[in-house]
Amino acid sequence: MVRDQMNARFILVRHGSPDWNLADQRRLRGGTRDWVPLSPQGVEEVRQAAERLRGEMNAGLIVASPMTRALHTAAILSRALDLPFEVEYDLHEWLPHLNQDFDSFDFVLKAAAEMDSRGGEWPSGESRCWEPLSSVRRRVLAVLRRYQREQAVIVVCHGVVISGLTGEQLLTGGYTSFELEPGGDQHDGATTGQ
Repeated sequence: MVRDQMNARFILVRHGSPDWNLADQRRLRGGTRDWVPLSPQGVEEVRQAAERLRGEMNAGLIVASPMTRALHTAAILSRALDLPFEVEYDLHEWLPHLNQDFDSFDFVLKAAAEMDSRGGEWPSGESRCWEPLSSVRRRVLAVLRRYQREQAVIVVCHGVVISGLTGEQLLTGGYTSFELEPGGDQHDGATTGQ
């Protein structure tokens, strides 16, 4: 089969556990909370994921979210798997507040609970402070379409991004495969598995 007619294959990797204690200790607000590195546990999760990924798929590239926890994860994977990595802004995590005006993990949990209670979307004719899942899917699928001619790509991103595409809830350091159908017109029709 000609490569252009095949489904693009991706491995979606959820970043390792971040050091959220650092964000709380420094009283970081909004987007600066996303500057924290991985915790020692998170580094170990990524090292274990790298061992499992070795030989899993003949990937030639890693693309990563710009958030520190994803960049730290991509750097570890890049070194362990001897693959280059690129940063893609639109792979960032779901936004619990579109203006990035929040100061605690509790705010994020409340916004996520409201989003979940509404099926991931704003009520018709209304808006909320959080990003709807349709927006997450749209921006992430646009990034993946740019890589659909690659043999296989490892994508380091976030829990809500992955569940928004696949419906799967991954632990930190976990991964799943994802196929972008030819034409990239899928909405919720992703194929997943491991």
